[in-house]
Amino acid sequence: MRKIRLHPSLLLAAVFPCLGLLTWGQTALLWASATLHETGHVVAYRICKTRMKQITVLPFGICAVPENPLQTSPKNEVFCAAAGPIINLLVSVVLLALPFSADNETVLYLLYCNSALFCVNMLPILPLDGGRMVYFALAAKYDGGFCETVCRRMGWICLILLLYPVIAALWIDYNPSLAIIWGYLAGYTCLRRGSI
Repeated sequence: MRKIRLHPSLLLAAVFPCLGLLTWGQTALLWASATLHETGHVVAYRICKTRMKQITVLPFGICAVPENPLQTSPKNEVFCAAAGPIINLLVSVVLLALPFSADNETVLYLLYCNSALFCVNMLPILPLDGGRMVYFALAAKYDGGFCETVCRRMGWICLILLLYPVIAALWIDYNPSLAIIWGYLAGYTCLRRGSI
């Protein structure tokens, strides 16, 4: 691995506690869950003998960038993309199995973070892990342009289907988190051009 970099947006992690949207403890638990997710990707790439070019520390976790991502076989890319959400799923299952999980706020919040990371990342929308899995599963047989087209259309279908829960979360719970994620994914889907 070449370097570990602190992204300037790391300062945004302080915005949520300062605005009262999350406590400092909740922010730290969310960051830890996202870091576990990315660690799953890093370990999977190591298993596939792909070196990391850079690890960037972001407001809610880390982002690992492999040196030559397109030189990894499509089968290995699907495995590496699935590794992050699988870690979050395993953590959720372990937390559910704890006898005191229903009574402990910290455990419940960790369960929420890891379950949310699993569910969101498994959506078949690029750049999420679910979208990458679809893309590379198709890339085993088709060219990048076809894979990109299928993923873009699938992404728009999912985003349209997600509009109701996003609006409901804003209207009923006054919770902007789904709207922020939805907006980011819609922007990415609109602006993304070319293969992964």
